[in-house]
Amino acid sequence: NLKNVPLVLINSFSATILDNNPITYGPLQKLADYFNNILKSGVSGNQLIVNIESIFAILGIDQSRDIRQFQTAKSLYSVDFFRKYSEAIRPAFLSSTGKSKKVLVMDCDNTLWGGIIGEDGESGLLMSDATNKGKIFKEVQILLLGMKNDGVLLALCSKNNEEDVINVLRGHSDILITERDIVSKKINWNDKASNLIEMAKELNLGLDSFVFVDDSSFEIGLIKKELPEVEAIQVPTNLSEYPIIIKQLKSLFFSLSSTDEDKSKTAMYLQESQRKELQTKFDTIDDYLTSLGLCMKLLWNEEISVPRAAQLTQKTNQFNLTTQRYTEADIERILNDPKYEIGLIQVKDSYGDYGITGMVIVELSGREAKIENLLLSCRVIGRNIEFSFFDQLVDFLRKKDIRIIHGLFCLTAKNKQVESFYDKLGLNLIFSESGMKKYFIETDHYKMNNLPYIKID
Repeated sequence: NLKNVPLVLINSFSATILDNNPITYGPLQKLADYFNNILKSGVSGNQLIVNIESIFAILGIDQSRDIRQFQTAKSLYSVDFFRKYSEAIRPAFLSSTGKSKKVLVMDCDNTLWGGIIGEDGESGLLMSDATNKGKIFKEVQILLLGMKNDGVLLALCSKNNEEDVINVLRGHSDILITERDIVSKKINWNDKASNLIEMAKELNLGLDSFVFVDDSSFEIGLIKKELPEVEAIQVPTNLSEYPIIIKQLKSLFFSLSSTDEDKSKTAMYLQESQRKELQTKFDTIDDYLTSLGLCMKLLWNEEISVPRAAQLTQKTNQFNLTTQRYTEADIERILNDPKYEIGLIQVKDSYGDYGITGMVIVELSGREAKIENLLLSCRVIGRNIEFSFFDQLVDFLRKKDIRIIHGLFCLTAKNKQVESFYDKLGLNLIFSESGMKKYFIETDHYKMNNLPYIKID
């Protein structure tokens, strides 16, 4: 009944709230285990299991239940339980609506490592098992590397001499985080709010996708005041709690879909910094784009990656014409519906593979087609990929004898930069009101862009 719902959360079965004797295995516990095994074997697509036991573990049994209320109204759980439950499931909703975080920005001194490099020197920094304090920072770095492998972008923002920090990243015997793990560094004496703004521009990401960690209450207060959209977290005074804080941060970056692109995301951003350095050597943008050796491959319908398609809709905000979000179950439903066509593009150049970076969903009706959604990852914005992508879409639809294409743009807080995309392509505007624009074009009248510096595979 719920197969077409974007997201379904199913609570695990548990007897603990009523039968929590640690040395017996009663019938209620057996029944709960039996049902949970059925759940685990059947959950897929749009469904997630909520582990109720973990919430009992955090709160404790007595705080989780209200026995008096249960006896009078069959309402077993306490208000505290529902508050903690809401916090636990929040990341799933943030992910499905495109609001999960993407960048974790760390301070250096007493945040990435123990000690102050300007006072203690490289030899005095603590991040190894040799000291109790060093163990904590080593564990934090291990957790950060795990998050990076899951697709979180790591960055540094520190008031320090840049050369000193670079030397630590490149040569300290105990450091686990190195330059190849960092997508952006702002090591200077500027205020950190300005540095984060500059970092967001460089990465082409919104500040609301940033999390900032620092040991200074002054710096945390500054970010909360100047950049309230950034999640600012202070290193705890009780340092032993620090790894737990980092583990809890992982929920802010929760993603409903896991893809190959996640593991290579940092490398892709580092490749992009090399491209930007190259760009300064050319007089025109066309000369620069020609030098890149861009190649675009289209994947249609059964060729596509369902997890990546869903993830693109959940995480792409700037070049997203309608900002509709889809789960993997939604994508599967579209694939199985004959009136829809869904396509992905994979882009690479001489510096590396950008991965799957664009998607289009088209609904067919007779000899007409309506573009339900068209989006492009921020990683390939500025290369005119979108124009070649649309050329290939039109060519694909022409072969299906489509005569008219309809396009829709819905304005959001983040996609204004593509408001005129359909206008640039030559589509005809037929409606504009309250941030919504509707377009159409006859396929025979569409003029191909035929960009010579983008090869079509």
